[in-house]
Amino acid sequence: MNKTLRIAATAAMVVAGSALVAQPASASSCQIQPYGLIGDYWRSLGGENAIIGCATDEERGVPNRNGRRQNFDDGQIAWSPDQGPKMIVAAYSAKVNGRNGLVFRWGPSTPFNYDYYRVTLSGGLKGELKLKDQPRTRGRLVVYPGAGKRVSFSVMGCDNKFPSDTCRQGWTIWVSATSS
Repeated sequence: MNKTLRIAATAAMVVAGSALVAQPASASSCQIQPYGLIGDYWRSLGGENAIIGCATDEERGVPNRNGRRQNFDDGQIAWSPDQGPKMIVAAYSAKVNGRNGLVFRWGPSTPFNYDYYRVTLSGGLKGELKLKDQPRTRGRLVVYPGAGKRVSFSVMGCDNKFPSDTCRQGWTIWVSATSS
């Protein structure tokens, strides 16, 4: 269910001079109910009322990777167990500080913890960022690519080592979202 329909489903309607108030969305308002760690994360975001919206298809395995990914109205959530048994990565469109942006979140990487994270972006924004100001087992990044831009994200935890840093668990599964 897209954002407009979610808003319309809970809005008051006036028909032939009488007000009919729609009931709040129920758990059955989304035809596909996410399950497992992806479902738990989706429910932690608010379930069918979450900013990421309803699932648009069933979760699926990712070719040549451990883990699973699921598409939602406004983004994707993936379980990426090579970076921690409960590692979830999510990307979704949201208004942040009054601007339309894309939010990328990850964690927990437990039992692994890191000195910093490398985030790679592709699509509407390209590049790699080194984030040192995140907690050791999770993080969050907001980008503002402009309306209609689709951006894919992946993250890798790294440790400062001499003579070169180590990034033992590698990159997570990619997740994508399109900015409003």
